[in-house]
Amino acid sequence: MTAVLDCRGLADGFFAWVRERRAELPYTPGVATLLLRGHTDAASTQYRDLILKDARSLGMMARSVEARDEAELLAALENLNADHEVQGIVIMYPLRARRPDHEVMDLVSPGKDIEGLHSVNLGYLLKFRRYLDESRGLKCVVPATAKAVLKALVSRPEAPIEGAFCTIVNNSMRVGKPLGLMLENLGATVVKCYDKTPREALEACVRRSDIVVTAVPGTAFRLDPSWVKPGAAVVDVSFEGNVDASALMGRAGLVTAPENRIGRLTRAMMFVNLIYCCAAASGVPESAGRGA
Repeated sequence: MTAVLDCRGLADGFFAWVRERRAELPYTPGVATLLLRGHTDAASTQYRDLILKDARSLGMMARSVEARDEAELLAALENLNADHEVQGIVIMYPLRARRPDHEVMDLVSPGKDIEGLHSVNLGYLLKFRRYLDESRGLKCVVPATAKAVLKALVSRPEAPIEGAFCTIVNNSMRVGKPLGLMLENLGATVVKCYDKTPREALEACVRRSDIVVTAVPGTAFRLDPSWVKPGAAVVDVSFEGNVDASALMGRAGLVTAPENRIGRLTRAMMFVNLIYCCAAASGVPESAGRGA
């Protein structure tokens, strides 16, 4: 029997938590998205629009900033870092600009980095540090997509993490690297592959895996369903889809459905991070840092 992850239902629960915590704040928090015009794809634009829509539905200020070139983007980012009306900044990657994405990630103020991609926030994850201040319930920010995958896995008994062998087909700062740390912190053995990993090596890893997470952008990469170990959990994070979920029914123990993958849950985790940032910056009630 194959169970299907209800990522949408999980996301709704976290959005409800964010809405409650937002009501406790003495001000209206703001989210700004930053896009480099002509350097992003349709998926990035759609993702930006969904974030802005979520922010407005939560009663937050939503601002969309588009830059014509790299210099304008960096200037806009500097302004957003200093803007007291903005508590969270989201940049649409990949930028495909002269300056590498990982350098731009470190130009976002760590206290407004609701994507969790700044080296300061990644460093907390590396050290398995969960709190900025545990006595006040102020939690650290972690990468939103990786946290979404982890929340999805821990929500189901079909995917125990401690002692599991896990293969992640992605090695990015947003998914593979932080998710690997999260799973290792919870007692899993993790192997990270990517779309250029030799096919025979990837197959060998997937065949022995209790948990498989695949997040390769584009349509060229497909994971062979026959490689999946009976009873394994398979989480497809790719926007386009890396694996045929229907072919896994009756074989895998847990899957993500094409119409109910990680995207909305990722955005929910981003807004959870926003509440953490607000709590750390403004001394809001202790409860605003707890519960998610």
